[in-house]
Amino acid sequence: MRNGDSGGFFGFGGTFVSFCEKIFDTLMLGFLWIVGCLPLVTVGVSTTALYYAIVKSVKNNNGYAAHEFFRSYKRNLKPGIILWVIFVVLFYILQLNVGILTAKTDGYTGLFFIVLYSALTIFLILMMCYAFPSLSRFDMSVGWILKISIYMTVRYLLTTVALAVTLLCFGALIWRIPLLFFFAPGPLVFVLSEFLERVLKKHEPDVSMDAEE
Repeated sequence: MRNGDSGGFFGFGGTFVSFCEKIFDTLMLGFLWIVGCLPLVTVGVSTTALYYAIVKSVKNNNGYAAHEFFRSYKRNLKPGIILWVIFVVLFYILQLNVGILTAKTDGYTGLFFIVLYSALTIFLILMMCYAFPSLSRFDMSVGWILKISIYMTVRYLLTTVALAVTLLCFGALIWRIPLLFFFAPGPLVFVLSEFLERVLKKHEPDVSMDAEE
């Protein structure tokens, strides 16, 4: 647990030191996320752990950031892999269909299905914004995580739009300055959590973030 003693603005435990600690922890968790993603099949696990640690340790000052990251990583390893593989397969199928339609069809019918599959791809990406934070928070099966992600994406439309805009802004920055990829994961999840926490808290009466396995 962090020391909450105050030592003035610049003193140990003061506002400035606490702010610097949060920045350091946020960036450090982002680097841990990159390392945790290296097997590729564990991208979902690492994302789940990153969200958990950002919210619990950085935002709520509860526990040590690295410890909370690895704790969540270990706990959600199997469901995180399954969930990620499902999303990757669905994404691949949608993009394969777009590619085939683009190459093999023309006219309004082909255009309609290209737009449809592209829209479903965007919906899938936004679903992921809810799915892995939900996995970090709730003790649910993968099937229920998928169901609640679909529900949240549609039910909380304004939040979904805010998530989309945030992703676009960070994506544009990384596109212009690729080096930011190594520094963006932590800050991105921190910003996304500002919107997601308002939604997740409405669905958490049964499970808290402090619940043990």
